[in-house]
Amino acid sequence: MTSCTQPSRQQGAVILISVVLLLIIVLAVTLYTGRVKVLEQKVLLNEQNYRIGFSAAEAGLMRVLGLLSEEPAWNGAAVVDDLDTNATYTVSGVRQEVPRQSSTVTVVSLTSQGQSPDGLGTVTIQEQALLYSVLANPPDAPLIVAGGLNVGGNFEVTANPNGGGTGVPLSIWTDMAVDMNNGSGTTCGLHESQTGTCSSDAYSEKGFKGLDIVDDDPGFPPDLMEYLFNVPEAEWPQLRADADLRLNSCAGLGPASVGLIWVDGNCSVNANTIIGSLANPVILIVTDGDITMNGGAELNGILFSFRKPTTVNPFEINMIGGARVNGVVASNHPVGHANGTYNAVYDADVLSSIEEHDAFRRVGRIPGSWRDF
Repeated sequence: MTSCTQPSRQQGAVILISVVLLLIIVLAVTLYTGRVKVLEQKVLLNEQNYRIGFSAAEAGLMRVLGLLSEEPAWNGAAVVDDLDTNATYTVSGVRQEVPRQSSTVTVVSLTSQGQSPDGLGTVTIQEQALLYSVLANPPDAPLIVAGGLNVGGNFEVTANPNGGGTGVPLSIWTDMAVDMNNGSGTTCGLHESQTGTCSSDAYSEKGFKGLDIVDDDPGFPPDLMEYLFNVPEAEWPQLRADADLRLNSCAGLGPASVGLIWVDGNCSVNANTIIGSLANPVILIVTDGDITMNGGAELNGILFSFRKPTTVNPFEINMIGGARVNGVVASNHPVGHANGTYNAVYDADVLSSIEEHDAFRRVGRIPGSWRDF
């Protein structure tokens, strides 16, 4: 009996030890698996919080870019808001004025911090925005014509007293020769224009071309649209899309008009109609159409007659009965072939308003400036 019982007890002990070892192994595996799952859960939660925080930071960045479009003078004060997901963002900005050859642009460095609803996920991103004027190069001459000015009609141009340098007046700028032996064109100073003595005390007149007319200039820009607005003529749809108003006529324009206005086709301004003002000027671009301003009509700002690169038809500018532009008249095609009439008065205050007015400011994201570190 004893010899049979001893091996049986030994086998039982081995089985017991094996079971205990298996239980220990199973417990260890279970604990390890649980630990891995907890770690995975933490990683997943962190990833989720990061994505929520990142989305909130991006939303804040887009919000402030939109704010800059509406309020270009925003001083960079913190903008804080909640999203529908209960995530939050805080965006601030630092402004820097960057001088250019002809103007000054503003660079705004934006910092956006997004936070997940539980506050455990915080993401900070940065990007720079550029505030610039649609008018890249403020003109120095009240009448600018590409392709030549045929002086067959009548015109009176009031010069920029410092357009050619301090104390050097500038009235007309063109890439072709101006023949003052035809028509009855006159240029003069602002005082003479205001007192009605332009014809008797002129800088240039029929039979005499003064130094205030810079013609046949080899330095004249080959692309007038690009010179004025930094948009090549071939890419004119880009500038059209950037306009505040896109119209088929000038019928609805008046004193309350402001900003960049694009008109497709002919533009006729009724008598005594005032477009824009000193405080709220306009840039009126008329494409592939004749421009007629009837008696007493005035435009405060810049009038640009634009002929598309694929168009060959001639177009004319005609200002009748004392109608005039206070600012600048520009054309990227020859004018004067139909004895048109031009009356342009250089107004530095109007051009200064265009440079400073929020209606002419645009916002662009600076490529390569975005970062999340």
